[in-house]
Amino acid sequence: MPAPAPEPGRAFTEPAGASGPAPSSRGVVAGLATSVTLAALLTLAVLGPMDALIRADRALTDLTRGWADGLGWPVDLTATIGEVTRPAWSTIATALLTMLLLLARQRAAALFLASSALLGIAITEGTKLLVGRQRPPGAAAFAPDLDRSFPSGHSSAGIYLYMTAGLILLRLGTGRGIGWMAALGRVLMVVGPTIGVSRLILGVHWPSDVVAGWAFGSTATLACALALWDPLHHGWAGSAPATARRRPVGPGAT
Repeated sequence: MPAPAPEPGRAFTEPAGASGPAPSSRGVVAGLATSVTLAALLTLAVLGPMDALIRADRALTDLTRGWADGLGWPVDLTATIGEVTRPAWSTIATALLTMLLLLARQRAAALFLASSALLGIAITEGTKLLVGRQRPPGAAAFAPDLDRSFPSGHSSAGIYLYMTAGLILLRLGTGRGIGWMAALGRVLMVVGPTIGVSRLILGVHWPSDVVAGWAFGSTATLACALALWDPLHHGWAGSAPATARRRPVGPGAT
């Protein structure tokens, strides 16, 4: 039976794309499963310990430190990056962005960022206490907590804070047509993983610490994205300009 037509001469509006299917969350589920598996395998290997992992960590660390220490400036640069992205500064920046999102009535995005940060801190710091891995030789010059190497907290925060904030700004900036916001989002999404690489160059983490940090950070972000999938989807859609968000339907509509 065909649907009743609108009243003649009367047009109404509906959200653009409302009749289309919602984007699938299967990619998020697959990514979450991968990050959880990688984080668990690396944790078990470090607790083991696995001799092959230890040999690989030492070989890569010697290679990286030999290159960076020989030049000098990479160590100075990564030390500066480590100071700028310290947990205290990152927490303050996250709190400010969360408040700005709330003021902009982007409650789902604010909840996504805050929950990703809280979950990321909990699982990363909890694992550090559980594992108690020693940092590489020479790390004492830049890191006082020498028995909290695994996983890398900076690497993890690069995902659950910086990449998450970048994704939010990219989506909101694109939806609202704000170029600088979208550009800043892209920059943060590149900077996030780079923070982990800087910790390896500085020599305060083993390579497996950095990879584990990425895995733990991804776990926090993807778990929160999956839990908030519906409100986030509607929030992204609601962030588009009104002219693009709604379209006339009915007689006389074009």
